[in-house]
Amino acid sequence: MRSLRLKLSVLFLLVALVVVLVVALWVDTTVETGFDAYCRSCGMDGALGAEDEECEGARAVGVLEQTYVDAIQSSIWRAALMAGLAALVLAFFFSRLITGPINTLRDSARRIRDGDLSQQVEVETNDELGELAFAFNDMAHQLDAKEQGRRQLLADVVHELRTPLSIIQGNLEAWRDGVVKPTPEAVGSVHDEAVALSRLITDLRDLSLAEAGQLNLSLVETDISQLVVSVVTAAQERARSLGISLAVRARENDILAMIDPGRIRQVVANLLGNALRHTPHGGRVDVTINSSSPGAVKIAVVDTGPGIAPEDLPHIFEHFYKADRSRERSKSGSGIGLAIVKQLVEAHGGQVTVESVEGHGSTFTVTLPASP
Repeated sequence: MRSLRLKLSVLFLLVALVVVLVVALWVDTTVETGFDAYCRSCGMDGALGAEDEECEGARAVGVLEQTYVDAIQSSIWRAALMAGLAALVLAFFFSRLITGPINTLRDSARRIRDGDLSQQVEVETNDELGELAFAFNDMAHQLDAKEQGRRQLLADVVHELRTPLSIIQGNLEAWRDGVVKPTPEAVGSVHDEAVALSRLITDLRDLSLAEAGQLNLSLVETDISQLVVSVVTAAQERARSLGISLAVRARENDILAMIDPGRIRQVVANLLGNALRHTPHGGRVDVTINSSSPGAVKIAVVDTGPGIAPEDLPHIFEHFYKADRSRERSKSGSGIGLAIVKQLVEAHGGQVTVESVEGHGSTFTVTLPASP
């Protein structure tokens, strides 16, 4: 018996039949017992001086009463039969009410299995079945969003890889065919593209490992101030070449945290590179470190760039998301730097947030657990 509807129908029917049978037997026994008591009472009265004619009348009345009781008992059993039939109909009806939504969920689940992730079922009730349908719709929506994200990620990866590979291939073919000579500037350009390609592949690997929770961290107690200052110092030359003022400020000394220094250095470098890319000539980028919050270390990167539109803020940490699609690739980066920042910070048990006002710059804040 594999059908849930049949199982529920049989269960409802058995329960109804047991109830009807118990009631019928109880009433039948009660009527018969009461009638016997009445007859014994009538016979006893006749034995205490009743005349023969009266006894005959009593016996006649007793026959009529017996016929009446038999009719009652017959009616009870007929009523039990009708109740059983009604229970059978109601059992199939109510089992259909229960199994109908379940069958709908089953059919939708099969369509999802076949690749149709747009399935949504109607939530008709507020009971457990309604909650199940709501959870199913949420699951289907999440699967659909993840599948679309996977496809978009694949398309973006192909796009980002194609550009440097095309430049490298084009230059190599030109040098091989003797169309142009490999000047130091051209070789340097190809080398830069190869480095960018290698960095992109490494970033994609780190991102995938972090999202899968398989990124290994070598945690050591580290002075956050010294680490951030070293990263900022390394970026000073680039900032000067861009005409941007870059400064770092630590409110306390010896701000310690259990971190992977290489990974947090990568986080700060990505945030700093993002700020320098989007800050115009003559602008300013400030980096601050403090541990004013109990048990936490905060690193803030503040720029005076054009800011981020409100509709872009919720997506700023997504893969390959670029608020300004018109930017050239060389200026806007690969599009996964902030996604890597988010994953690396969360792998340390911290969080990264962004605040921005269009025309007034942006502030990226990294919060990490501090050492006791």
